Amino acid sequence: MKHASKAELIAFEQETAQLWENGDLPYLIHLSGGNEDFLIELFGEASEGDWFFSTHRNHHHALLAGIPKNELQNTILAGNSMFVYSRKHRFFTSSVLAGTTCIAAGVAYALKEAGSSNRVWCFLGDGAEDQGHFYEAVRMVAGHDLPCTFIIEDNNRSVDTTLSGRNPLEFRFRMPGCVIRNHYTPTYPHAGNGTKKHIIFKDKR
Repeated sequence: MKHASKAELIAFEQETAQLWENGDLPYLIHLSGGNEDFLIELFGEASEGDWFFSTHRNHHHALLAGIPKNELQNTILAGNSMFVYSRKHRFFTSSVLAGTTCIAAGVAYALKEAGSSNRVWCFLGDGAEDQGHFYEAVRMVAGHDLPCTFIIEDNNRSVDTTLSGRNPLEFRFRMPGCVIRNHYTPTYPHAGNGTKKHIIFKDKR
């Protein structure tokens, strides 16, 4: 399945960044960028009817899952950038670190029980990788051979703290095959668009 090109993904985030710069988004935003090629290839392996679980940084995922551009933009304009949902596209998010991982495992279990050919794709950042419930979900998926893939989007930061800053030993567990990792350099900072205008309230009087 392919619902957006690399150029369309980049253009959407540039437009969103400009809205922030103009003061039209007086809300916290987390922009995507730098991982377009990987995501396009990954979503090319997905099928219609698959389930997608994303994070607070979800714009690229939402567009590639098929959520229309104007629908996503309206959600962002309403202040819900971190809370994008679509029952139609089976797309769900959580701003809680690794908040969807156990839900994803449960959905994958239900799909297997139902004999479905669809699967679950669950995204998390390298900061969320530090959470214990992520490992519980991985153990369940791997142990029961469930149709779920966890994708660690590794940009080497948890907010603004690198892996070495969080764990000087830089220790990581050896992951089973249901977990894949994508190292990438993000286009934007953790929040905002990189300018000094991080929180803007436009005077609408």
